[in-house]
Amino acid sequence: MKRIISIVSIMTAVALLGISSMTHAQSADASLRNPMMMADTSMDMHDMNMNGMDMKSMKMEKTTNSHHGHGTVTKIDAANGMVTFSHGPIATLNWPAMTMSFKLKDAALVNGIKTGDSVDFDLVQSGNDYLVTRLQKSGK
Repeated sequence: MKRIISIVSIMTAVALLGISSMTHAQSADASLRNPMMMADTSMDMHDMNMNGMDMKSMKMEKTTNSHHGHGTVTKIDAANGMVTFSHGPIATLNWPAMTMSFKLKDAALVNGIKTGDSVDFDLVQSGNDYLVTRLQKSGK
């Protein structure tokens, strides 16, 4: 009976070591395929709090992907906060040149801009739409 218990204990230990090795290997493999994934999973948020780091007081910045474009204003609807551009390709969105209407983050962005002006603009995604966050006349 002792021999059976001993064999079962050894097999359990070997199985646990194998699972641990597989988890570490998968974690390292994931980091090679996706550099944003870190292989070192030894510290989590609980560890950080337990080691005296107050995560609530840390400034966390929201990252927003801003896309830059250049085009010609074809229509301004300041009352509804919209502007239409005939714009060139926007590489960061994989968009070809086209004419599109966009919401303005602030209707005042079109102050001093008129139909036919060549402009540079920035867009950010807002739900299913894109929002113009910067708009200025271009010398191009």
